[in-house]
Amino acid sequence: MEKVGPFLVLWLAVCSWSLVRAEFQTFRSPVISIGPGDVSEQYFRTKMPPGHVGIKSFFGEMVEEDGTPVPVSELYLHHWLVVRMHTKKNDDALLRGMKDVYAGNDGICQGSILPQTFGSGSETRHTSYSLPDPYVVEIGNPDEVPYGYEEVWLLNVHGIDTRGAINPRFCLECRCESYNISSVTSAGFHVPEDYVGGLRCCHNNEHCAVKEGFQGKKRDLYFQYTVEFLPMEPSLVPVNVYLLDVTDDRTSMEEKPRCKVEYHVEQCDKSKDSACLHEMKAVASLPNEKEVDVVYVNGHLHIGGHNIELRHEDGGLICNSETIYGKGDEAGNEAGYVVGMTACYPERGTQRIKPGEELHIRAVYSSEEEHTGVMGLMYILTAETLPEKDCHSFMWKTSGAVLVIALAISIIGFSSYRYISTKRSSVGYESLVQP
Repeated sequence: MEKVGPFLVLWLAVCSWSLVRAEFQTFRSPVISIGPGDVSEQYFRTKMPPGHVGIKSFFGEMVEEDGTPVPVSELYLHHWLVVRMHTKKNDDALLRGMKDVYAGNDGICQGSILPQTFGSGSETRHTSYSLPDPYVVEIGNPDEVPYGYEEVWLLNVHGIDTRGAINPRFCLECRCESYNISSVTSAGFHVPEDYVGGLRCCHNNEHCAVKEGFQGKKRDLYFQYTVEFLPMEPSLVPVNVYLLDVTDDRTSMEEKPRCKVEYHVEQCDKSKDSACLHEMKAVASLPNEKEVDVVYVNGHLHIGGHNIELRHEDGGLICNSETIYGKGDEAGNEAGYVVGMTACYPERGTQRIKPGEELHIRAVYSSEEEHTGVMGLMYILTAETLPEKDCHSFMWKTSGAVLVIALAISIIGFSSYRYISTKRSSVGYESLVQP
């Protein structure tokens, strides 16, 4: 057996320091009561792991009381979002009159548009939301919270119950005609005359048409999510979270973003376009001040979507995220529904974005049928460029105390090994367990 040197012991000890302490916590939303044709689009104050931690993975889905997964063919999960907020923690005189504010993500859309740190839709069960080492989404950093405020989290869940629907696809695509909306919603929101369908027609408490005589019971459901996390420490590298929107129609990077979130895919004329593919394109730029590594990318598309891609300014491909369609009846494999999106994990250092670089987004949908309220989003995580030769940058970034302890352990272990080896060579093997 080869001898193990003290520096290899140190390397192994330090490199495994963060990996052995990952924890998991599972949370649930308040009950969501919903019946056939109903729409529930609510915001809840929700929980996240306490303290200053780094999130490694996030998985969410709709479940029944006993934890049974709910198929999206019954309850279509249009989207779920977890949004970081800053709220007043007391009635400080300096803060009177101040409102809660979106802490949001790192951009790039305007105001509170697409503010989520985590989020997905019907694809949630088969889309990877885990980060490679040493990267994490940092939360609970007290230095990032304004004086007198505290960090809280909002959960937005948008579900549409399509049981018994006359046209389930029209319901989940929020076709205004299926919700009996022509100009004004039940909540009093005005709908433009040329607006065929989308989010404006399927807000909370709207109702999609169901078949006459259909008898379906109201159900109590929950959004359940599991978070993997570690205590934040210097060995972990925080990422920046960006949402790119293919509907951002600004013509210059000097202009402010104009994210519209959703758009309309008109039906093609097959006699003129046999491929019947609809393309939507946009250009975006991240606010990074220095070159950054791309850590993770994935897309969000609706039914009819083929793929969404992100390219460098020179045309080089960063990520092509493709839809995964179900082929069965069970939850997670519902035929005809988008049940997953492929994610991209570039090798570290192989995909870097320069300051001011123009990024090109392209979303492709089938236009054999009309689709309303579709989306084309890219979720991209970036981080500072790390040294080429390191172990998760632990050797360079881990605190001095950890290094000293690891070094001491390795030296003691190596010294013991040398002592035992010497004794064995002079007096032969002795059992360490006495009879």
